Amino acid sequence: MLMFYSYYKQATLGPCNIPRPSGFWDTRGKAKWDAWSSLGNMTKEEAMKNYVEDIQLVSPFREN
Repeated sequence: MLMFYSYYKQATLGPCNIPRPSGFWDTRGKAKWDAWSSLGNMTKEEAMKNYVEDIQLVSPFREN
């Protein structure tokens, strides 16, 4: 799910340009930030393409 989150953020906002959450208990925020930040300078178009391709891999309704 983090992969889809990161593709969504990259496609809608572009590369991660916010600081990593620093709270000790914010493990969810850190994981989400790490996933988004790992995409680096991937283009919005490439993120959209990857999102669609990956969602088709896990979709039970995909065409064979």
